[in-house]
Amino acid sequence: ATDGSEPAIAAARRSMDLLRPDAHVALVMVIPEHEDPMEDAGGIEGPGISYEQAEKDWAKVSAQGQSALTRTAAAVGPNVDIRLVPDNEATGAAIVRFAQEMNADVVVIGTSGKGWLHRLFGGSVSDYVVHHAPCPIMLIRHDH
Repeated sequence: ATDGSEPAIAAARRSMDLLRPDAHVALVMVIPEHEDPMEDAGGIEGPGISYEQAEKDWAKVSAQGQSALTRTAAAVGPNVDIRLVPDNEATGAAIVRFAQEMNADVVVIGTSGKGWLHRLFGGSVSDYVVHHAPCPIMLIRHDH
């Protein structure tokens, strides 16, 4: 799983040293699903955003996700499957579900090494994945 950040790219790069050379690697980036403006519309007020704005927002998020995947794939190597996963669940839940659907052998995820207080109040994607994934987790810590 990647978000295109340096910890995520470092984790992807390090994981390639630890996985089998013939391993099938799927890089995953979770983005919000395309928003339907009419979904939240109600009564007289109508939708909160226009269809045009929803399309612009979707194009921007998709481009950012694709860029994050491309940056990470460049650090990993040519033989990776990149997947942009639109999902409105929490990112960690979407990664866990994707791992289940793919019948993954391992999920690799980077962590920034944030302190226990931040994790206690803010939680983290890596914490969620560690506690809910259907397979082993390779958690790679990125020290600044």
